[in-house]
Amino acid sequence: MITVFGATGTTGAPLVDTLLAKGASVRAVTSAPSKLDALRAKGCEAVAADFTDPAALAQACDDAEKIYLVTPAHLNMRQWKANVIEAAKAAGVRHIVVATGLGASPKAGLTFGKWHSETQELLKQSGLDWTFVQPTYFMQNLLWQTGNIAKDAVYYDDLGGPVAWIDARDIADVAAEALTAPGYEGKALGLTGPEALTGEDIAALLSRVTGRTVTCAPLSAENAKAGMVAGGMQDEVARAMVELASIAPKGYLAGIETTVSDVMGRPARRFADFVAENRDAFVK
Repeated sequence: MITVFGATGTTGAPLVDTLLAKGASVRAVTSAPSKLDALRAKGCEAVAADFTDPAALAQACDDAEKIYLVTPAHLNMRQWKANVIEAAKAAGVRHIVVATGLGASPKAGLTFGKWHSETQELLKQSGLDWTFVQPTYFMQNLLWQTGNIAKDAVYYDDLGGPVAWIDARDIADVAAEALTAPGYEGKALGLTGPEALTGEDIAALLSRVTGRTVTCAPLSAENAKAGMVAGGMQDEVARAMVELASIAPKGYLAGIETTVSDVMGRPARRFADFVAENRDAFVK
């Protein structure tokens, strides 16, 4: 049995599908009871669990051999992951694949790198087998801007530098391999797409695919943070997101990792293809 936390999230949802396609027994975990029926319709077991509920976490981990663990960006995410690690250890789980972030390490200088590193070190010390999947920015984040792109033909760039965006489906595919194939224990898998793109590059892709002229408009750190807070993100987390974005102009988010092609034997998905697949979302 493989338990997938965050089973309706950006990486968890495609991971459930991929694992089921591989013939794995899957227990999908969501914090939303209203989503249980849809998960069960896929052919997996489904349970509702809150990261602060020890009994629910114990149920989610019961009889599982392996776990995929991801949480939303939140001030409490380190404690949430610690709670799952504790429940997994008590349940006799052998291996946890945890989603953290590219660059997470004890030497990380950024807030998110430090937060993710705390979880990584805790898991290392747990005695369980571990694998870290460490992605950069998700291509799926572009879908947050479908409204302004479709209505105003504007892409707001809050990064200001090149980023090697990755498709969340590639994260799920790599995680599925780590959960079903031997040899990934004790490995940290940095995940990026095959190319680094600027905001202008993304606007050009959108223009080519939609047949409209989409412009790139720089978004200040202050406005980016205000938008995230208005969307429900905690102030401290939004501040950490802005801090992460601040290293893009220096080229620190442009590095290319070959992990997807190394693990999957195929190239990582390209941003142009992602935009083409979602063309209708960007057209009014």
